[in-house]
Amino acid sequence: MNESKLDALSKYLSDGTSFATERDDKLDAAGYLESFSDKQTCEECGADIAGEAESDTDGMRLLVCKEGHEFEAPEGANVRYRLRGDRVVEDACEVLDLTPTTVSTHYPEYVIAETERGVRVVLVCNGTDYERTLDALFVDAIKNHRVNALLIPDAFEGIAYETATKYPLGPLAPTFPLEMLASPEAVAETVEASRLSRERSEVALSEGGWEEGDLHQNLDQNPRLIESDLYYSRVFRETAYSGQLGDRLEEVCKAAFSTMDFTLDPAFGGTADRFENVTDIAFLIPPSSRLKEDGGRILGLTDTKSGSETNLSTEKIARKHANYLRQASHPSFDDTHIAHVFVVFSMSGREANEIDWYDAIEKEYRGGTDATMVVLYADALAQMVNAHLSMAQRNELNLANGGGIVDAFRPFFNYRLFKRRLIDDIRFTTRLDDESPTKGEKSYQGEYFNRERLLVVTKEMVHSRCNELMGDSEIEDVLSNYPSDRW
Repeated sequence: MNESKLDALSKYLSDGTSFATERDDKLDAAGYLESFSDKQTCEECGADIAGEAESDTDGMRLLVCKEGHEFEAPEGANVRYRLRGDRVVEDACEVLDLTPTTVSTHYPEYVIAETERGVRVVLVCNGTDYERTLDALFVDAIKNHRVNALLIPDAFEGIAYETATKYPLGPLAPTFPLEMLASPEAVAETVEASRLSRERSEVALSEGGWEEGDLHQNLDQNPRLIESDLYYSRVFRETAYSGQLGDRLEEVCKAAFSTMDFTLDPAFGGTADRFENVTDIAFLIPPSSRLKEDGGRILGLTDTKSGSETNLSTEKIARKHANYLRQASHPSFDDTHIAHVFVVFSMSGREANEIDWYDAIEKEYRGGTDATMVVLYADALAQMVNAHLSMAQRNELNLANGGGIVDAFRPFFNYRLFKRRLIDDIRFTTRLDDESPTKGEKSYQGEYFNRERLLVVTKEMVHSRCNELMGDSEIEDVLSNYPSDRW
């Protein structure tokens, strides 16, 4: 596939059709053209044409064979040649060291080759709706979790790049101008790197114990969906959801904590251990390298509450949760703070009364267990995920004098750090704040502040914490010494 041949092929495909009125000697010599006549047979099965219908494409007609297959052909009788896209992609596979297993033609949009290594090589034609074709191929890669290597007839910097940036493609749809096949090393290496990335992700999902199915694959390919799904789960709750919402919220929360650099075993707890008396999720927040006092490891024992408005005062299982805490009495958890976390969508006013629930198991906190009870709103967790996934926010929080992005959120899981390291605006925020609080709300606030080991974390608190730390950086002082004038 030399440069002149690829240039001729690019120009041919840029015309938006697989048909031509004149022969191109370079393409004909390469075996990429075949004679065409009005008396046709089906491109898919070879059966005779039974009839035709109106086509949505100008200058084309829609033919239907006796087997029911449809394909488009030009209206004019002066058309004499048709592109053999199957031969083009077969040659492309050969120079990329890929072995095609099947080749299918989808004119006028594209021709696609399935290969033994799982990569799909796609020859994209600049048809009547080029951007829509690219959209479909990008979506297919994401939806089906596979690598579509696209060969396009025009420059990448243009419609192809602008379309690609709309999707969380990662390695799934590497896209190359056809001219790059003249020196295919860069193309082959990029396609192989994409394949390896996809393969490694599949292995990690399997080895990590993430359950099979689209949910985890989608969250792994597009981590922004973790943030979105924490909001979508609320929508599912308020409407008719066909699945098990509790299971879904549990899995999304696992993905959220793992995205936040917490460590966990996805196969542990909850639906994975349905017949064991263990918490839904258990995660570890690693010790801080910068916070000395109360900056040690935190074990998070998490229960997800998928009810629309959680009322913890109705819980009748305080003994079970007390047992969760006692299970953390093993010597391996010495010097480990316990965060007893409840992820909730919302709380049903003052009557939800997490205070009663806290009081019911508070004695466990004051025994041999050093623990904090955390009622964590799902949208507050989404705010934390957002900060971790944002390039700009993550960098600012890692630069902060407070110790980095993990330490930025650590005080929400340890009541001592909460009291010592957070500003008053955060520490004195409650879930019932109002400019003119009622007598009942004032009563709740007083009761809440009297329970130092109880933290109710809202999205406003997380937002304020991020804003507090962003811009609080010491990197300017460090870099001001480089380069040193001494040298």
